[in-house]
Amino acid sequence: MKVYKLDEIVRSSLLTASRPLHYYMQFLHYAIKGVKEINYDSPFNIKSVKLTVDANLEVTIPDDFVDYIRVGYENGQYVSELIEKDSFNRLINLDADGNQIPYPDVESSAGVGGSDSYYYASHANDKSEHLGRHFGHKPTYKNSFMVIPERNKIMLDPSLHMAKHIVIDYITTGLTETTTGTTLPAYAAEAIERYILWRMTEHDRMTPMNLKQLAKEEFIQAHKRYRSRNYQLTINDILKSLRSHTFAAIKS
Repeated sequence: MKVYKLDEIVRSSLLTASRPLHYYMQFLHYAIKGVKEINYDSPFNIKSVKLTVDANLEVTIPDDFVDYIRVGYENGQYVSELIEKDSFNRLINLDADGNQIPYPDVESSAGVGGSDSYYYASHANDKSEHLGRHFGHKPTYKNSFMVIPERNKIMLDPSLHMAKHIVIDYITTGLTETTTGTTLPAYAAEAIERYILWRMTEHDRMTPMNLKQLAKEEFIQAHKRYRSRNYQLTINDILKSLRSHTFAAIKS
């Protein structure tokens, strides 16, 4: 796969702007900001890690975590995705001695949250056929999680008490330890270069306002081209999405 180093893009920007190498650090500053900003909206640097679930059904978020793309558990070569749920209690559950303990699974407790198994067992005939008239039933989404940034944790639903590891695909800043050695896909190179030129023009007092606006528009168009090339949507993708939850019924 063809990639470009950030150093190459900065030097290309210097040539485009007809600036000497003395401006390298200033151009590099805007290049770093451009990589971060574009990677947040149009990720090209996605990290995947397998994290250990602790005794409190929580996972510690990596230091370079910005936002998650997918959270799930391993199922062979696939990842079974979990669903984000915002009704978790953000407070730490403590015992009488002040030690943290996991929350109980109240949704599966009889008489508290109700149980789907009881409903289906009591609404079927002697041939195990459902009697119908199932109105307003709400799924509990037990395979769920919630990100708690103030504690740097991801809390899992109590129903996942058997889980030992969780796989997370997440967005980072897009930078590696060696900043100038950061590699970018070929599609993103032009967008980063246009971002550098726009920001340099924006802070140049000698540049007229119309040229500043033109530089900004050129960056926006370059970013759009990157997204259109990288996130292509075909008719087959649309049909697959529409039919993903459609199943053929039994016909007599």
